[in-house]
Amino acid sequence: MRIKRFESFSGERTLYAFDFDDTLAETPSFEDHAIAFLKENAEIESMLKKATGKLGIGMDSFKWQDGRIYIEDPSAKIEVKPNDKDWARKGPRIYLLQPEEFCLSDLSIPEIATQLKELYNSTEEKCIITARPERIRIKIEECLERLGLEYPKYGLHMYPSLNHHKAGRWKGQKMCEIAKQFGFDKVVFYDDNRKYIKDATAAVKELMPDLDFKAIKV
Repeated sequence: MRIKRFESFSGERTLYAFDFDDTLAETPSFEDHAIAFLKENAEIESMLKKATGKLGIGMDSFKWQDGRIYIEDPSAKIEVKPNDKDWARKGPRIYLLQPEEFCLSDLSIPEIATQLKELYNSTEEKCIITARPERIRIKIEECLERLGLEYPKYGLHMYPSLNHHKAGRWKGQKMCEIAKQFGFDKVVFYDDNRKYIKDATAAVKELMPDLDFKAIKV
């Protein structure tokens, strides 16, 4: 993404809404930690054991490619339920998903800000809307301070539950709430997740069809 200064909109009040993970901060992935464990790093062992225990397999079945961890099951002998939160089948492979509890752990807390930091800090009219759960607010607030990311004037908004179900729509609803409460005419939304952008955009169009809304994929 090409970084540029915020545009000036004559006569308009513009809110700049930012996602957190992989938008403002480079977030360590579960897969990176898991692959490190498979290469003799023991920090994430309990999460992997919990996932493999559900399928009755050992960690010696794991393979990885392009940063994704999977097991081979070409004969489809292993049952993966549609609502399974740890595994997803795709053809002959069953991919390991990031467990919900990973986002609560210190392993998931970023240590590096992204190139969007300067752009973010250059405006006062901003908020952060993240799918990170509310229960780790203190960790994220401390992370913002450590990375030199200003606390946003219009708040750090965190998802009310651990499950990220419909988090994209929730982001859109939250932007509409802030726009209505503080009288913003325009919202510019930065996020790295295409699905969240799609769902947030749909929510905004439904709730505030006249709002001047722009979503930017980071």
